[in-house]
Amino acid sequence: MSTNEETSRFKRLMKNKKFQEIFWYFVFGVLTTIVNLIAFAVLREVFKVKWPVTIGKWSFDLFVTFINAIAWVVAVVFAYVTNKLFVFHTKGNVKKEFISFVAARLFTFFAFELGLFSLSVMVMENACNMPKDDILISIFGIDIANIYIVKLFIAVFVVIANYIFSKLFIFKKTKDGDPEKKSSEEISTEPEETKAGE
Repeated sequence: MSTNEETSRFKRLMKNKKFQEIFWYFVFGVLTTIVNLIAFAVLREVFKVKWPVTIGKWSFDLFVTFINAIAWVVAVVFAYVTNKLFVFHTKGNVKKEFISFVAARLFTFFAFELGLFSLSVMVMENACNMPKDDILISIFGIDIANIYIVKLFIAVFVVIANYIFSKLFIFKKTKDGDPEKKSSEEISTEPEETKAGE
């Protein structure tokens, strides 16, 4: 396949609305993950605190879960704004959408960001003998600890689950793409139907 054919194929793909939605969701999903990671990393560096908890033979630092929760709040606000404006392009009720968005994100937060995250950190430290603060790799002088493997692992599950919730339940569109327009049209046609019946 020539370069021109590949370019035209990519242009056709970019004109497809479903592809655009998935593409931009992926882009902003990656950016949301980066926002989450940066917030988490900054909080770890600023507040060098440890709240050790022991469950049987396994130990765990509860402060890591606490700052993970704060990083999640920052990421959720960023994700809602970008999803509404740049991915799903909805004009629905902001309050209703935001409440639904937060509810869905709370589910994925408790299931993955807290539950699976905490379990994965315990398994990594206790079963795999990989302390969360040990340096995994250094990139351009920045040390990346083992705990960020877990953060990235969890992010995959979070992005997929959040897309499903956003697409099916939160940023729902009518056939003409405007949920508000449909509901107002339904209200305005009711009296006409009643008059016709009379």
